[in-house]
Amino acid sequence: MKRRPVQYLGLFLLVLASLGVIFFPIGAAPQGSTLQVPVVAPKAFSQLVAKGKTPTAEADDAFVKAFKGQILPGALTIDEDGKSGTITDTAPGDTREAVQARADKIVAALGTKFKGVQLAPSWQQTISGLSEKPLFSLGSYAVYPPRQRDGHTVPAVKLGLDLQGGVNLVLQIRRASFPYRLPAAPKDAAAREEILGKIRAGLTASDASLGLRGTDAVFATTKGSENQFEVRTQAKDKAQFDQQKAALDTMVKTALSGAATPGRAQFYDTQSTGQKLGFGGSDYSGQLLSRTVEILRSRVDKLGVSEPLIQAQPPDRVTVQLPGVNDPQKAVQVVGQTAQMRIVLLPQGLQAQPDPSDSNNTLFLDSKGNLVPSAQALELCEAETGRTLQKLGLSKDGAPQPIVSGQDVKPTTTAGFAEGSNPAIFFELQGEGSQKFAAVTRDVAGKGRQIPIFLDDKCISAPNVQSAITGGSGQISGGFKTVEEARSFALLLNSGALPAPIDVVENRTVSATLGNDSLIKSVNAGLIGMAVVAVFMIAFYRLPGVLANCALAVYMVLNLAAFVLLGATLTLPGIAGLLLALAISLDTNILVFERLKEEMVIQPTFAAALRAAFDRAWTAILDSHITTLIASTVLFYFGTGPVKGFALTLAVGVVISLFTAISVTRLFMWSIASIGEKNRNLMAGKLPAAHTTAPTTSKGSRA
Repeated sequence: MKRRPVQYLGLFLLVLASLGVIFFPIGAAPQGSTLQVPVVAPKAFSQLVAKGKTPTAEADDAFVKAFKGQILPGALTIDEDGKSGTITDTAPGDTREAVQARADKIVAALGTKFKGVQLAPSWQQTISGLSEKPLFSLGSYAVYPPRQRDGHTVPAVKLGLDLQGGVNLVLQIRRASFPYRLPAAPKDAAAREEILGKIRAGLTASDASLGLRGTDAVFATTKGSENQFEVRTQAKDKAQFDQQKAALDTMVKTALSGAATPGRAQFYDTQSTGQKLGFGGSDYSGQLLSRTVEILRSRVDKLGVSEPLIQAQPPDRVTVQLPGVNDPQKAVQVVGQTAQMRIVLLPQGLQAQPDPSDSNNTLFLDSKGNLVPSAQALELCEAETGRTLQKLGLSKDGAPQPIVSGQDVKPTTTAGFAEGSNPAIFFELQGEGSQKFAAVTRDVAGKGRQIPIFLDDKCISAPNVQSAITGGSGQISGGFKTVEEARSFALLLNSGALPAPIDVVENRTVSATLGNDSLIKSVNAGLIGMAVVAVFMIAFYRLPGVLANCALAVYMVLNLAAFVLLGATLTLPGIAGLLLALAISLDTNILVFERLKEEMVIQPTFAAALRAAFDRAWTAILDSHITTLIASTVLFYFGTGPVKGFALTLAVGVVISLFTAISVTRLFMWSIASIGEKNRNLMAGKLPAAHTTAPTTSKGSRA
């Protein structure tokens, strides 16, 4: 028989290319970006310099000497504790090695002025998400060295949360909120839970058509609003929102004996929100979900998390998986915070004053000196702002609104220190926001009016307007205890405020140890299963069984390469789908080999039997693969999370098994056809009995 060198060469190159894809990751070419280099000194920087000199000036002098002819690092910014600080570097390099070398040089330069200064412990996490030095570039893409784990080379497969640990969040876009205020804040946690328990019982007992079952109530955490709780629902339209409002007012009044006063309920209408954001078409809900996913992805990317997974779950949920993140509270703060900055105008009958117990908070008092909750004050301020903008011809109906919101801020917000060494953020306005800000400040300048600045529901400062602010830029120097907190909020502003509030409906943490243990056990189970199957194939099908095992090895390489190229994330259900596809591939070979046994009995030569076996088994093979593909497609389309992972690995595996079982196994079998002609015992175990037909005679013949 022909040896088919061309086919073997093609198969060899295919397997070689697949191994390259598996072990040499292909990704975007590294690009430089601005980085914050954190440093820490053994004692306050001011104590490490000579009398009469400032740490910032000394650091600048050190950088000028160390970086001659190069782009200088930014100024040294010292944190509130005096011992830690950051340097904003605009030219750190484009790979992890280059960034580390640049950071080491910065620290060495600082060391000439500040003895004992070194990189902060958080630096390693900062650079962990950066690219390594690529082996070579392919335009906008690059090929990177093999990945290492515990000293061993591992495939470039993205592992899911259940295989490496991290944080899993399920977020839901809020559709409606109903605030209620108590005469006084509950005295302790037990009192709050008692009140919430009554509300939850009422929600559970409500009419199912109202959509209140399964919703929850939470107390406000903003200082000054501890007496306020909120019921959050998923009202599907304005009509249901009105029904919920009426039912909740009655239920809360009954449950708390009339002690709670309803606040301004809000319905986050997807259509009006979409129109305000400039969405086209009619699928506002889908576009709102897509915009939310984009903003969440931007926030997560700036966190430096390696290989996050952010998936939309229509109609209103988003799954966020952050591998390697072990602090769920920080993840919720960065990912789930709405990040709404609002600058409003304070009404004449309301007074703002600093909180004596918290310099980063502002309290509001009415004309009688009574404390006004922050949320209620925000409502009154937005109403006053709407009326003022209508008077200035900048609003048609005078509806409640802020002067400036986060959407009016350019994505260039930075963090640093204002006068007095207070952490601050510096922002620039764009579009109508700049025009409205200039008009309102011009109208109220010099009249003793204040413009409170709210970050979400917390008022962090309320400066007096001394003169018109027409430059389109500003700073917020209150509300941040540390410069790191200011940087976090600047990151959120630059990423964009979420188009609608979101609630965390699931928060789950998987430890790295548990994830690694699951991975090891899954791989071991797969290897043991493959070994048992390999022995079975050889025992039952002899030499064809050996070749089927070789084809199975090719199948595994191609399957893993396809998985890497698709950028899919491997999870525990994905491993199950991978092993199921492996079994389907073996089943295809078994169909061919069983048919081969039958054909060897009735065909005159082994070559004829082999040809007939592949031809006649094809329809059964095709039917089984198509039905499996249909099932996996349905699972992928209607499933979520782990189910999608299972369906994807199963579908990819089935398609590749169709190729390997027919093409690769056929190639191997035809290569040994001459051996089958000489020794049929090597080609199969016990052959089935030959089908014989008794001789027949015509009706009138003699026996």
